[in-house]
Amino acid sequence: MKILVVSEHFYPYGGAELSLWKLCHALNRKGHQIHVITARRGGEVDYEQKDEIEISRPFATGNIIRRFIFALRLYPYLKRWLRGREIDIIYNLSYVPTLPATRIARKFGIPSVTLLGHFCGRKWFQLAIPPLALLNFIAERLTIRLGKHKVLVVQCQDTAEKISTSTSAEIEVICNTLLETAAINQAKEGTDIKKIRVALGIENNELFLIQVGALIRTKNVYNLIKVLAGWSHKFKLILVGDGPERARIEKLIQRLGLAENILLLGEKPHDETLSIIRACDVLLFPSICEQIPNVVLEALALGRPVIATRVGGVPEIKSPNLHLVNRLEEISRVIDSGIKAAEEDTIMKDYSLDRVAEQYEGLFLRLTGSKMKDKQV
Repeated sequence: MKILVVSEHFYPYGGAELSLWKLCHALNRKGHQIHVITARRGGEVDYEQKDEIEISRPFATGNIIRRFIFALRLYPYLKRWLRGREIDIIYNLSYVPTLPATRIARKFGIPSVTLLGHFCGRKWFQLAIPPLALLNFIAERLTIRLGKHKVLVVQCQDTAEKISTSTSAEIEVICNTLLETAAINQAKEGTDIKKIRVALGIENNELFLIQVGALIRTKNVYNLIKVLAGWSHKFKLILVGDGPERARIEKLIQRLGLAENILLLGEKPHDETLSIIRACDVLLFPSICEQIPNVVLEALALGRPVIATRVGGVPEIKSPNLHLVNRLEEISRVIDSGIKAAEEDTIMKDYSLDRVAEQYEGLFLRLTGSKMKDKQV
């Protein structure tokens, strides 16, 4: 198949984009041709071919105005780009490119698939001031309702149920969170746990906690730190990731006198992040809204206990090492109960990259018709 992928951001920007990059690679290894149209950031080139995947970056994105302009310019660009080309599927990562990508697909008679990379719904009103929350809520709903998707892919049953009345498109549940067996095994077998703990300044009697993700309101790190301020435990929290909330978080850490307990590492390469997770005692996941978070699956696959808020598709993950809480204040109770890692081997089987790639390939073949089966390599 010839697959056009349209996304505002692409690897290495963010968790959803990292998963998209892995999926493109997996489909390419199956013999399918992948072309990605995305936005230009920093010093990136307009066009490149990376690991047999063609990437076009026609114009930039950025703040809310630039994102709006990107969406407006995308439709006429796609119209020109598609002329004279044979494309079997248009697959887009919501939300900014969804309306132009799905509408141009309808115009050219190409099946379109939209992945809802995230869905907050009414949770927006916990994440932003009322006017901005209302704007995001409406934009999310209108994109889902007005997009000309043939299929909407969501990552969990919870999201499928929430959007079912907002679209006439077919809804398919495919977890877009992908685990690479080689990377997980390398972190499991090759991590020097003692060396990492020493490098991070973690003492033998300290509880090594970690939180991984962008420092944005959705991740709820600010409120997590406020809860930890009242702890009697001797702990060190390592934050891996960066984002617009960083300055606010740093001020809170200083105000609460937690500079010795909390260390911000910023963004780290994926393999290094996996090794840090492998060395931790507990991964904390305090998010306000999620579907199936990649970092939770990675921690579970690495055999580490996870304490996570009961949001989105997180309760749908089945593992003895996953401990769910309704409120952040319950984290201390879970730890006091004597949290320990248990043996389990289902996570890698249920969420492997190969399995997800097979699900997408099956969906794309079904949409393009049985004749495409003859084109498979």
